[in-house]
Amino acid sequence: MATFKAEIYAHQKRADGTYNIKIRVTHKQRKKYLSTPWYVGKEDLTRALKLKNQKYIDMVEDTLRRYRAICNNVGEGLDDMTVEQVVELITRKTTEQPFDLDIVAYTEAFIVKLEKEGRGGTAKAYQVAINSLKRFAERDVVSIKEITVQFLNDWIDWIGKQPPRRNCKKGDRAQGLYLAQLRAMYNRAKLEFNDEEAGIIRIPFSPFNKITIPKPTLSRKRALTVEQMRALAKVPYTTILQPGVNRFNFAKDLFLLSFFLVGMNEADLYAATDYKDGRITYQRQKTRNRRADKAEISIKIEPEAQALVEKYRDPTGQRVFNFYKLYSSTDTFCAAINKGLKRIGAIIGVDDLEFYAARHSWATIANNDADIDKYTVHSALNHVDESMRVTDIYIRKSWDKIDKANRAVLDLLALDLPSVDEPKIR
Repeated sequence: MATFKAEIYAHQKRADGTYNIKIRVTHKQRKKYLSTPWYVGKEDLTRALKLKNQKYIDMVEDTLRRYRAICNNVGEGLDDMTVEQVVELITRKTTEQPFDLDIVAYTEAFIVKLEKEGRGGTAKAYQVAINSLKRFAERDVVSIKEITVQFLNDWIDWIGKQPPRRNCKKGDRAQGLYLAQLRAMYNRAKLEFNDEEAGIIRIPFSPFNKITIPKPTLSRKRALTVEQMRALAKVPYTTILQPGVNRFNFAKDLFLLSFFLVGMNEADLYAATDYKDGRITYQRQKTRNRRADKAEISIKIEPEAQALVEKYRDPTGQRVFNFYKLYSSTDTFCAAINKGLKRIGAIIGVDDLEFYAARHSWATIANNDADIDKYTVHSALNHVDESMRVTDIYIRKSWDKIDKANRAVLDLLALDLPSVDEPKIR
């Protein structure tokens, strides 16, 4: 730990008989000396050249306290510093202008980053939330200093009174989701711009800790029944006269493929690169950046899935599937599937059938019909049980239970799968 002490040195007596008060900085058994703006005469000192004038004693003590406070803020980081670095730290002049941040521009820069990473769905969610914030504020610039408890509560009330808009969430779901997304950006800014170890706190407040974000009502259940899954599998392929992907056939294939792969979602199907020994191993895009294990999971390719896996294999081996060659992004990939699923849903009697229903369907059938316990279903969906997070650290990962659960679900369904060869245009 660095120590500080005021010193007067006899050999540094000036021509006018005064002495400069020095601050001795000691760190790791090395010393440095700092000059002060104060010069004292014989009347301010004892015969041993110690300060006796209370005015100077107080000023020196204030300086020493300030130096100690700066070092205390660094904490253990001080152990890695040299004495020269300590001197630079305590004498650093603060020339910063008062800090401010446009949370709208900050979020929109983050949205661009998400889009470049291929996370278009997440980017779109943040964009919808920030658009709501701009409409509420009635301008395109919102200072982070404006994000107070009152501001947030007013926004919550305002969201709740808005009529439904295209591509926007409704009611309490919007309140919960939009506030959660702004909170994520606010906390991200605090992490980036605050340096607590160095005592630099540019964003000091935590208004989200003092508000109650409405909990969203449960969304409608999207799971298909066993009978509906069997009906979907029997839906015949169609033919189209124009070249390109037949979205109807493609949607059926991808829905079944996702189901056979334990609800693997579109972003992971699109990006997967690891296929060997009859397994697809991937890190779930949605949560890999929030989990220590990178949300890794490995799914065994069951016989029901094999023909579809081979049908869409990437011949270059760059990825598992060729979807990235058919569609330029996960957004266009998912949009094509969902358009095809609307027609399929109408055939099997399911309104507004969406791709994510494959994941819901696997989980529901596994638990309700195949008697798979909820913990195994939870693991198969690659979720984390917060109550078991610490325990999971000590358990070696095994995919056996997930493999057995998937086999049980597929055995229960006993799907009558037609050929995956699509009819040719004559």
